Amino acid sequence: MAAIGMYLGQLLKFIYDFVGNYGVAIIIFTILIRIVLLPFYVQQMGTMKKMKEINPLVEDLKKKYAKDPQKLNEEMMKLYKEKNVNPMSGCLPMLLPLIILWPLSAMLRNYPAFSTASFLWLKSLAEKDPYFILPILSGVTTYISSAMIQTDNSQKSMNLIMSAFMIWITVSLPAGIGIYWVTSNIFQIAQQYFFLRPTESMKGESSNEGNNKNRKNS
Repeated sequence: MAAIGMYLGQLLKFIYDFVGNYGVAIIIFTILIRIVLLPFYVQQMGTMKKMKEINPLVEDLKKKYAKDPQKLNEEMMKLYKEKNVNPMSGCLPMLLPLIILWPLSAMLRNYPAFSTASFLWLKSLAEKDPYFILPILSGVTTYISSAMIQTDNSQKSMNLIMSAFMIWITVSLPAGIGIYWVTSNIFQIAQQYFFLRPTESMKGESSNEGNNKNRKNS
């Protein structure tokens, strides 16, 4: 972790030398990190898209084997194998920002320059946000990001718990971490919108299906 923190610090200082503000430097730093990690997120989005597509089949299996958990698990594994879906492949990209979070937090606390670095309403990036704006934004953006990749309604409560947890965590962390986390979430929301939005062909198919149903009904 110490080695990671050292390299992150060097990168952040390099960006600061160009922009002259550590708050702006953290935003640019976060975007660069997200771009570097983009291949992992592309894989995650592919998994999430497949999970959404097979969700009706999963729900049918849950109803069919509601009283037989072992059989349900077997049938779901068969379904994932048949559809070439690995639910666990989407976990790594979610952990990567957290891996960066801890050494970055230590760097913000221990690097003297951050104690006097200001940004917008923040007088020090090494101190907590006195107005709790960043913790609230952290929770809201975490919820939006999680809701976009939600595959079924049972995940709603977990999304709320995770969002509340991120608010609680960010309240006690340096404001610089709040900037990092909010920027990371906003980037992810934009990324998920791009990858998960329906294509024109899918919209056309849905429209045609609706028209066919209306014709049958009439």
